[in-house]
Amino acid sequence: MTVQQNFNVWYRAKRFPSKVVARETNRMTFPIDDLAHALFVTGRAPADRAAHGATSLYEWLHRVALVPAYLRRAPDGRLMRSDLARELDRSEKVALSYTLGQAMTGIFSERVLSVRFLMHVDRYASRYGLAFDQSSKKRADLFGQKLDGGWVVAEAKGRSGIVDWKLEQAMIAQKGTIKSIGGVKPDFTFGCAAHFPKLNDNSEPLAILAIDPPDFEPEAIDLRITPDRFIQCYYEPFLIALEEGGHSEVRGDFMVAHYDSLGLRIGLLRSVLERMERARNGFTSGLHHDVTTLLNEQVLEERPAGQFLDGTVVKSNWGASMNQEDWSEFYNVEKF
Repeated sequence: MTVQQNFNVWYRAKRFPSKVVARETNRMTFPIDDLAHALFVTGRAPADRAAHGATSLYEWLHRVALVPAYLRRAPDGRLMRSDLARELDRSEKVALSYTLGQAMTGIFSERVLSVRFLMHVDRYASRYGLAFDQSSKKRADLFGQKLDGGWVVAEAKGRSGIVDWKLEQAMIAQKGTIKSIGGVKPDFTFGCAAHFPKLNDNSEPLAILAIDPPDFEPEAIDLRITPDRFIQCYYEPFLIALEEGGHSEVRGDFMVAHYDSLGLRIGLLRSVLERMERARNGFTSGLHHDVTTLLNEQVLEERPAGQFLDGTVVKSNWGASMNQEDWSEFYNVEKF
């Protein structure tokens, strides 16, 4: 039997408007490159090269390397943890679950809610010196912008087992801590948890619970941003990746850097890259408008696997690792 090249992950979306999510329970099918891209863009390490050099890039590459180390694709496409992942100690499992929670929130945001840009709140705050009220430690993880320009706020969680009532309530509380972005109310403020529930066959495939209750927390804040700074911060990790790669080359409309030791290629539309270079030299006014205009010229239906709504490329060569059968030893699951 030919092993499928895509992951199949079931999600449950609670309390979303029916015009946005037509079916509460549904399946996302996506290639491995979506997972690599989501891990790259949702990292929280600051990307201010002047202050941190290439260290922020190493943080993202470390996150991405978790995929071939700890995740496997079952023959039916389900995403499973490797035996090595199951043998991690508790703190390491928590870190893996947290990172997966962010990545799967990114994939759900793009594929279900049409979010084009998504980043960690702390990355933007660190880059531009935003201070938050220290009296409350509750704050949503991620924020971003949809294809139609609307904003979203997401609280990402990850668990090794089931999502219980307590975790649901925590997601509800934290996703409502940002009431507006640059003075504009977000279209969605939702919580999203990646978890590994045990099924009747004793397998534990990755699943997602997303929840979109309407209320804000009393101490909810306005996230003070400008669209131009948002775009500049979003693409900085890709600029660093292109500069630090083993070698870079032009591939069609893209500039692509190779990270052969990790089996990765990371790229960006050359037109967007050129505009971002101008922004680095101080020409930031109109950056959001210019970049989104360049992206809107792309034909979405013609995007091959590994190319994303934000005009980036993330391609992996992890097939051999992902298809290893070192995930089912402890399960009463018939191998295909």
